[in-house]
Amino acid sequence: MNSKTKVIYGRYFSADDISFIRHLTFAPDHMTIKRRLSLLFMIVFFLSCTGDEGEVVNTAGPLSKVDFWAYQIDALDLPESIGSLCSSHYDLLVIDQQRSLKGSEGYETQADVSRIRNSLNSSGGKKIVVCYIDVGQAEGYRYYWQAGWETGNPEWLLDPDPDGWNDSYGVKFWSPEWKTIMKHYIGRIIDDGYDGIYLDWLMIYEFAPVLDQAQKEGLDVRKELTAFIGELAGYARGRKPGFLLIAQNAPELGNDTGYTRLFDAIAQEDIWYDGSGDPDNGGEEGDFPVDPLDSEKLINDLALWQNKGIPVFNVEYAVKPGNVDRAYQLGSQHQYRTYVTQRLLNKLSSTPHPDY
Repeated sequence: MNSKTKVIYGRYFSADDISFIRHLTFAPDHMTIKRRLSLLFMIVFFLSCTGDEGEVVNTAGPLSKVDFWAYQIDALDLPESIGSLCSSHYDLLVIDQQRSLKGSEGYETQADVSRIRNSLNSSGGKKIVVCYIDVGQAEGYRYYWQAGWETGNPEWLLDPDPDGWNDSYGVKFWSPEWKTIMKHYIGRIIDDGYDGIYLDWLMIYEFAPVLDQAQKEGLDVRKELTAFIGELAGYARGRKPGFLLIAQNAPELGNDTGYTRLFDAIAQEDIWYDGSGDPDNGGEEGDFPVDPLDSEKLINDLALWQNKGIPVFNVEYAVKPGNVDRAYQLGSQHQYRTYVTQRLLNKLSSTPHPDY
């Protein structure tokens, strides 16, 4: 902090800010003291919630206190999986909703979530449990999938996942029908007691079939994405105030305040180490170095979120000890909450953070 700045309520104020506040407070004019103090309070509150460019900064929430987190979205029906999650002391766990899978509709997900939430985190408190949800793709193995659906039927169902993940199809996400499906899905997640959702495939806005559809309809696909997530956030937080939203990937959208203000955190995959496609289809679990130029681009984009006070989580896919150590070191260097695991995400990592 230099001599031209001052801290008020945890916010750095410039000399111009201070001068204006002093003028408002002490300069004689027609306003009553009560009105002047009321206006002053509103200005300080507004400035304390804005960044250097006047952008709204997320206030500190429960995710800002997370030191260790983990990510498992497969094999959650195995008793040993739930036991392992409970006996861990991660502060945040991202898991799937088992009863959303076809054939498991009667699974008691609510009981698992309650058990996990009430187990101890690294500081002796309760864990935060967030549910994975793919908002940019329809998945053929989810409860909402109907017989006969295929690309083009319904009309908002587009091409299969470009990376070869099974039974996953891009969607025209601004479709009213898709929005209804997602709200119903989120409602079930809230009913099961989750603290929030972890939104995958936000990069849908740059999927070529989606861009084609948006162009045909004369739509700005990025604005539609912000409106879509805003509608989901409004629904979720209307049902459960304080409900958390974590964005996965698409960090370049950090320059859009209307978008970033919807989220409590962002999580980024493979900044330094990746796998290759779906391990169920023969893909590799990890240890593929990411091009340094791509890593640099991701780091710069994530800084857009950090500058707004938004926590950054990252997951790296690596197994080799040297790669694991490097991933944790680089994550710490950039002030990320890093988790290194294998891409299949069917169990907790065997290489937790060194301080875990």
